Amino acid sequence: MRYLSKLASILPLLGIAQGAALATRQISNPGSKDPQYVKVVGISVLGSGCPKGTADVQIDATGTLFEVTFSQYEVQTGPDTHPADWRKNCKLTINMEFTPGFQFSIVDTDMFGYAEIPAKVNGQCTNTYSFTGGGSDHVDFKLPLKGPYSGNFDLHSNPGISSYSPCGGSTAILNMNTACAISPTNLPALIAASPSYNGVLTVKFHLEWRPCDA
Repeated sequence: MRYLSKLASILPLLGIAQGAALATRQISNPGSKDPQYVKVVGISVLGSGCPKGTADVQIDATGTLFEVTFSQYEVQTGPDTHPADWRKNCKLTINMEFTPGFQFSIVDTDMFGYAEIPAKVNGQCTNTYSFTGGGSDHVDFKLPLKGPYSGNFDLHSNPGISSYSPCGGSTAILNMNTACAISPTNLPALIAASPSYNGVLTVKFHLEWRPCDA
């Protein structure tokens, strides 16, 4: 199953090609807890769930909503599948610039896709966020898919914990790893892109900004 439809954005998002720079975005009516501008200067993508040219990253004009789409992210189990089919991941590294004196955290995440999970089978997707230079600190957003389940899914997660980007500068490198798996692997099951969601598997996440002296 491979869906290659172009993303049709509902929100006024700006597409970012992998490795390309996004022009500086002034934030409308910024508050004291918001930076004046946010700029994405580089993106790299690596993983079994995102072959070259199949992932897209977009950011809205406020610098608080990111949307990542995958057109060939597919996890399958059952007869005639192989270990490489049972788990997929994609790691994104997003290099950001912003008004000095601010830091940000991921506050919640949503995932949209399609699943066929029979009884006695469990699927799970985990979105892990960390910051380069932040040591081993990271936040996991776990999104379970328990069988029986058939159809589109819209999974929301808010772990209730915060990990902020380092202070002391105007740049940060955000790392996001999306990993999905199904077990047991002997029964037919699927997690994939959905034709109802423009033929892509989608992860959305929100940033919360604060001054470094907060």
